[in-house]
Amino acid sequence: MRRRLALALTLLVAGAGTALPAQQAAPIQRVPADLSATYLAFGAREGDGLLYEAAGGAAKPRIALVFAHPSNNNLNDPVAREMARRGYRVLTLNRSGGDERLDAIAPLIARGVTWLRTLPGVERVVLVGHSGGGPLMAFYQNVAEQGPGACSGPEKILPCRTEGLKDLARADGIVLLDPTLGAFHQMTSIDPAVTADGRDPSVDMFDPANGYDAATGKAAYAPDFRRRYLAAQAARGAVLTRSALDRLRAVEAGQGQFSDDEPMMVRGIGVHAFGARLYQPDTRLLARTHRPHLLLRADGSTSEGVVQSLRAPGGQDVRAALSTLRLMGSNTTVRTFLAQAAIRTGPDYAIDADSITGVDWRSAFSSAPANAQGITVPALVMTMSCHYLLVSGEIIFDSLASRDKSFAAVEGATHVFTPCRPGYGDTVKRTFDHVDAWLLKPGRF
Repeated sequence: MRRRLALALTLLVAGAGTALPAQQAAPIQRVPADLSATYLAFGAREGDGLLYEAAGGAAKPRIALVFAHPSNNNLNDPVAREMARRGYRVLTLNRSGGDERLDAIAPLIARGVTWLRTLPGVERVVLVGHSGGGPLMAFYQNVAEQGPGACSGPEKILPCRTEGLKDLARADGIVLLDPTLGAFHQMTSIDPAVTADGRDPSVDMFDPANGYDAATGKAAYAPDFRRRYLAAQAARGAVLTRSALDRLRAVEAGQGQFSDDEPMMVRGIGVHAFGARLYQPDTRLLARTHRPHLLLRADGSTSEGVVQSLRAPGGQDVRAALSTLRLMGSNTTVRTFLAQAAIRTGPDYAIDADSITGVDWRSAFSSAPANAQGITVPALVMTMSCHYLLVSGEIIFDSLASRDKSFAAVEGATHVFTPCRPGYGDTVKRTFDHVDAWLLKPGRF
């Protein structure tokens, strides 16, 4: 068997542990020589995965990790490779069929957790989510601990689909790396300046009259504009939500174009990382944590204090793509929009230097803060100081019900863990060494 890749192609049958030949090779890039990867096909309707470990075998087999993200090709994700290099077995999962809704992916994660527990030496299984994988793993663990009622109550704009969510296998811990807030993150990608025949300059974040500098990509929005912009953004999100709910009721009454769902085209909404987010060019917003936290410094030392964002202004690429379908138009469905982008806000909705207020986190089943309220297992939240998710991570951390919970920020790290400037050193190593140390703390697992 070549050290670069151990392709033990197996098809796992639900609940049976029976192995059948897989039908195709894994869609993966070249696996580094120091790692091996075992391909697992869980079935055409569920998904597949790779089990990464060191080429010589896992040095820390007692703890196994499950990694997933709703939209990425997770089989090639560096998170799995970094943790495998530190001695862990890491199962990274891809959902089949392109359905990115969290309730559709949860059963596959359950299959992964259950399967890992069958491997020799495994005593604990820990979930790992990065970016949009944070809300996914928080959703999964909340439902696994609290049951499907946690995501299907009357407070939800759209209740989750409870099929396949009963008795999910509980993980023993959870690690959230630079997590987004879920539906709120998508809602803040909506451009309120979009009109039927152009753009409304009064709420155009890219209009120089409102504080945007096209030459530098920086912005300094006045408080009055910020209030007006956020109110307009929330209002447009509410209009889209009401329209989607009306269309869904028609579908459920047998009066829609289709019997199960309906296409929905949204102009001026960011696709994945894109979006008209006010806080990207104006770095005074979401600029620091609200309370002191552990900071992993570039010189290898640590300190406790309010963590400052080191990010540069962003959003210039959004300005250039405002009229494109590929990046600022969502060709989605009614149910998917409601599941991933619909969340309620109140009249006090605001985004400031160290807080986000006026959001009904419990109104969306994909909301990471709401799901964190049902998580009681040991939890680690890490944020990257060269990105805009410092405050988001802190909100999720504060929401966790876990008695054993930890927060750390990595000085100078970008959203993908690399340094934003050379002087910040090996931020990748610093990030994953900290995860490793957290997992190995005596008495935790």
